[in-house]
Amino acid sequence: MDCCSRLEEALGAATADGGDGWQLLLVSGWPLTSKRDAELAYLSQYEQHGPTVPFGGRRSGYGVEPDHAVVLAVPRFAARHAVEHTRDDQQRVVLGPDLVAGSAGPDERDVLALLRGAYPYLPVDAEGDGPGATPTAMVTAARAVRRAAYSGPDSMEVYNDLVVGKYSWVPDDEHPGPAAAEMENLPVHWLSDWMLCLDVECGMRDETVLHRLYGTVTSYEPGTGGVGFSPTGGHQAISVPVHRIVALTGDRQRRNDGQVPAHKPYEE
Repeated sequence: MDCCSRLEEALGAATADGGDGWQLLLVSGWPLTSKRDAELAYLSQYEQHGPTVPFGGRRSGYGVEPDHAVVLAVPRFAARHAVEHTRDDQQRVVLGPDLVAGSAGPDERDVLALLRGAYPYLPVDAEGDGPGATPTAMVTAARAVRRAAYSGPDSMEVYNDLVVGKYSWVPDDEHPGPAAAEMENLPVHWLSDWMLCLDVECGMRDETVLHRLYGTVTSYEPGTGGVGFSPTGGHQAISVPVHRIVALTGDRQRRNDGQVPAHKPYEE
């Protein structure tokens, strides 16, 4: 409480000096409820813009619980304080653009750009593709490289090789096809026991990039080819449409939840 009181006084003084501008701030470790959040808890009073996104997992007792990230609109003074307080952990908060005085709110593109810095794939990306969307040239080219790199087994060995990273499942360029049938025949309910890598196309269609997401597969929809994917850290599953997927494979080192990054740039 003392921290909040001091900050409120400082905010009032900053406003009196004309420092009443606002800017966007990406905050990870959300919600701010742990002991380490005492100096940042005051940020919870400010308005959130955009969705809450996965940010891996954090230690909780003997296990791991989901960690999240959000974008807030905060006074510039509060943003500077948050940055200064977390200077030894540069991923904790990230400054975004200033808000235009008198505007109704921030530009959605600025909000989404900040959120993608925390987690590159956002469901809104695919929503903008429209019905009947097909893979882009970037995705089909990446798929071709992956197909050439792996020669898949002919039986249930697919499952065994997939989960340990010896084999990559690459979707059909025109769904459904042989790859769709292969996935449909796998014991998908067992895949949730393994840390897997989902290589996907992220961003809006005019500026997409490829990323590798770590997590578990929770479901597969044969009709649409969509994959239910739970980001590492135990997050709720998100639905990834097949036209956005380059490949699915296991991690060669069989790393567990809490030991893998939430995501990383795609490498062929």
